[in-house]
Amino acid sequence: MNRDVSGLVKPLKLGRLQIKNRIWNSPLWTRTAYVNGEVSDRTIAHYAARAKGGCGVITTEACAVDGNHHWTTPQIGIWDDVFLPGHRRLVETIHTYNTPIICQIHHSGMFGTNPVSPSGVPCADLGKVGEFIQSKELTIEEIEIIRDKFIAAACRAKVVGYDGVEVHGATAYLLEQFFSPHNNHRTDKYGGSLEGRMELAIEIVAGIRAACGPDFIIGYCGADCDWVDGGITRDQTSALVVALEKVGLSYFDLQTDGTYETFHKIECSAGYRRQPIGQFDKTAYYKSILSIPVTTRGSGEYDPEHWNAAFLNDECDAIRLGKQMLADPETANKAISGDWDAIRTCIKCGNCINSGEVMPFELSCTVNPGMGRYETPITKADVKKTVVVVGGGPAGIEAARVSALRGHKVTLIEKNEALGGNLYVASLPISKETFTNYIKWGGEMLKRLDVDVRLGTAATAELVASLKPDTVFVATGSNPAMPPIPGIDNPKLIKAEDVLKGKVSLGKNIIVAGGGEVGLETADFIMVEEKPESLTLIEMLPYVGMDMNPMDKAQLFANPSIFPTHFQNGLRPMMSTRITAFREDGVTVVDKDGNTMDISADSIVLALGYVPENKLCKELAGKGINAIPVGDAVKVSKIVTAIYQANVLARDN
Repeated sequence: MNRDVSGLVKPLKLGRLQIKNRIWNSPLWTRTAYVNGEVSDRTIAHYAARAKGGCGVITTEACAVDGNHHWTTPQIGIWDDVFLPGHRRLVETIHTYNTPIICQIHHSGMFGTNPVSPSGVPCADLGKVGEFIQSKELTIEEIEIIRDKFIAAACRAKVVGYDGVEVHGATAYLLEQFFSPHNNHRTDKYGGSLEGRMELAIEIVAGIRAACGPDFIIGYCGADCDWVDGGITRDQTSALVVALEKVGLSYFDLQTDGTYETFHKIECSAGYRRQPIGQFDKTAYYKSILSIPVTTRGSGEYDPEHWNAAFLNDECDAIRLGKQMLADPETANKAISGDWDAIRTCIKCGNCINSGEVMPFELSCTVNPGMGRYETPITKADVKKTVVVVGGGPAGIEAARVSALRGHKVTLIEKNEALGGNLYVASLPISKETFTNYIKWGGEMLKRLDVDVRLGTAATAELVASLKPDTVFVATGSNPAMPPIPGIDNPKLIKAEDVLKGKVSLGKNIIVAGGGEVGLETADFIMVEEKPESLTLIEMLPYVGMDMNPMDKAQLFANPSIFPTHFQNGLRPMMSTRITAFREDGVTVVDKDGNTMDISADSIVLALGYVPENKLCKELAGKGINAIPVGDAVKVSKIVTAIYQANVLARDN
């Protein structure tokens, strides 16, 4: 298919540099640094994969300018000369691919070690509803020291060969805290008026320009608004960026709206579920008031056709992809070549946010098992084998794909008429349709690799044996759990997946048994689509959503239009409550105090979790065939675990 990519490669000048295309890598935490903050081999491999993948510009994750106030451990440091050798190796590697690299410099402020802020205003932590951070108010002398640390960090970046720096002025880190009237209540030169709240950022950019010369690129990352009551507005941001341009700014990067306190809001363009997609309308405004380039984060806009149109229409100068570059480091090359169907698109599952920011883990990507793990290429096997994969869910797709890339003859058998397995079911709750991106991409890859995909076929032990396989991967997934509760075999009970598939009629009074992720998302779906008179959600644990990542829970419970509205419209959660029997007209339960009660309903929906489906392994063993279970067939877990496990095992077999 002939696709117009002229906007993607439209000439762009950034300072003294001619940029080769308009698809850039966006800064995102990787946590791949050594524990003391030095750039590691894995850090270099991460950015090198994206430079090799065709990015027009690489921007590093935020590098700490102050060792006493960094975000977390590990965070790449640039507050001391001891870090320069690692940075130098990173710069040399990226320049090998004829790609500029910009170092993002950062002070965590109230988020991180030894929290500090302009005025000591407490703030909520990312995804952690009800948890607050209390910070120390900075003195004038301390502010001036921090200013000088930013400038010194930029000088170090220039010494090692970075093409420029980007000053991080968003995400509720220190500079956005100073700019925000919600956080900055100072009455000295660094607060009070709008001009006072802009002062620190202006001094930093002007100081870097004076110290690093006219050709050094200086970017500033900011937000259009922060969605905090009494916070940052577009008019204020406009005044700031115009002032920064006057003192030497090279480009303005429009980060996603919001802060760590508001990224979960459905009004925020943070590229998450239920949120607006893209920011080209906003960048068009900033281009109208600035003469320097204006870039934007993807904000969930992953369609190259829309990128191309925005550049042709001069609405934006570059799109900076974070989550999408995690999903596919080759995104730029594939987009520019017009091979858009080959792009492994982000599914907006939130795993990267949870693993790399909310939780103290290394950043990972659900659909890209190589993320943070050197992006090691798949190599051909020494001996070509016949491989059979049973199951077309995420683990099965990945096992078949990797096996085919290794040169094996691969047959994939799927009982349903389409690929996807339980990933398709997972895509049915509200705003999770992007999960099907992986199914679509996987099907395209299997087709290109000549995998023999047999849909609508039951994989019996006899059928598998007839194919004379050298290796069998059993990726048969999992089935809804049916614990031994009296009455659970009643055919009138409804599985959550049948509700999501629209196969059943529920009536006006509903019980959802199970308050984990499946139960919550099914309850949300029912409240929106069915509008029942009542819905009772029963969970035996003290809290609902114990298996959900915090950002998912924050979005459901901290947006007034979702669960708070559901509560007003008849949703009643019952925690620490155990179902002891299913009846024709409802359930019998026991609460935490031992009280027994009957609850009536027109329909009872089962969302009690899943159990592995792996009986085929035993049947194949009976025929002397050693089968390798992967994904949920081993242990029910997240999609990220299934795909990673399948990738590793398929490389080894």
